[in-house]
Amino acid sequence: MRNYIKKSLVRFKKEEINEIMNLYSKKISIGEWKDYSISFRDNQAIFSIHKSYKLGPIFQIKKNKDFYILNNHNSTIKTSESLKKLLQCLKKPSLKLVK
Repeated sequence: MRNYIKKSLVRFKKEEINEIMNLYSKKISIGEWKDYSISFRDNQAIFSIHKSYKLGPIFQIKKNKDFYILNNHNSTIKTSESLKKLLQCLKKPSLKLVK
C-alpha cells in the first residue's frame, strides 16, 4: 500500500477576498486596473491584477500557508503575515509622469 502525503490546500478566505475586492473596485473605478484572475498552485493561492488584457499581471497577491507576498512583475515588493498591511502598499495611487 502506498503512502500518499495529503497536501494542505491554500485558499483565500471569504473575508480576504472581500478586502481585496474592496480595493480592486476602487482602483477599477479610477481606471488604474482593468481585470483580475485567481489561480492556485501546490501550496499557494494567487490573486493577479491586470492593467491590460494582453500583458501579464502587474501585481500578484500570493497567499502561502503562513504569510502573504506582494509581487510587481515577478519582483517581491512586500512580505507580511497580515493581508491588511500588504494591501496598504496598493492603496496609494500610482504616480505618472506628466509632460
